[in-house]
Amino acid sequence: MCVFAHPDDEAYTVAGSLAKLTDEGIPATVLCFTRGEAGMIADGSGATRETLGEVREGELRAACKTVGVTDVRIVGTPDGGTAVTPDNIEAIVGAIRELRPRVVVTMEPEGVTRHPDHIAVSAMTTDAFAIARDAGDGAPSRLYYGAIPASFLDALMTESRRLGLPSFADPDDPLAPRSAPDSSIACVADVPRWVDRKAEALRAHRTQATEMIAWLPEELYAQVLGAEAFQRRWPDHVPGAPMEDDLFAAFRDESGTVR
Repeated sequence: MCVFAHPDDEAYTVAGSLAKLTDEGIPATVLCFTRGEAGMIADGSGATRETLGEVREGELRAACKTVGVTDVRIVGTPDGGTAVTPDNIEAIVGAIRELRPRVVVTMEPEGVTRHPDHIAVSAMTTDAFAIARDAGDGAPSRLYYGAIPASFLDALMTESRRLGLPSFADPDDPLAPRSAPDSSIACVADVPRWVDRKAEALRAHRTQATEMIAWLPEELYAQVLGAEAFQRRWPDHVPGAPMEDDLFAAFRDESGTVR
């Protein structure tokens, strides 16, 4: 189960892993708080300011379908105004109790870009996870935060400068992606086989067509989109512990099959 603030957060954070896991028959749900109605509107997308929320919800559903996810749920909080409230936390708790997911994924506590909605949703997901576990039913078992390792972002910035590409993390942009210390990363999911589907999911968000996927050369897809990194909030990651290579690594037997 993935919990995010806006349509396209799921595509950047976890789309490759979703494609991999749903191909194995593992069901997945994306719970999105807003419809992204305050976002940009790319030329030719067909959206207007009045219809953007509806259009972006459709883009989210199309993107998720590309990676095998058909259970997409919208909470309906305002884009740019999503707050930590008991009702919003309960929306996540209710979904966890209904679905009983083994794994819950959201963004790291600073929201990667420090967007207030990202930060709020990360905090609420963390609280909801704890509430569900405290109920004593044993689910869920893992809480992961999507994050960008510092070494990955540094390498991407270096390659972008070499190729004359737009800056992925402009220091003057208050909502530019920020990195996390490499030592905080507990899982790096290698998803090169699913890169094309991840790219297709990103392109499904047509209203956001000026984002990275619009200018990223295909020859860099494997390097940029072929790995997804996560911190592990529960159980706590111990720096220096063996790196997990999959969000379901804890549930696989020696053959790699999910138990």
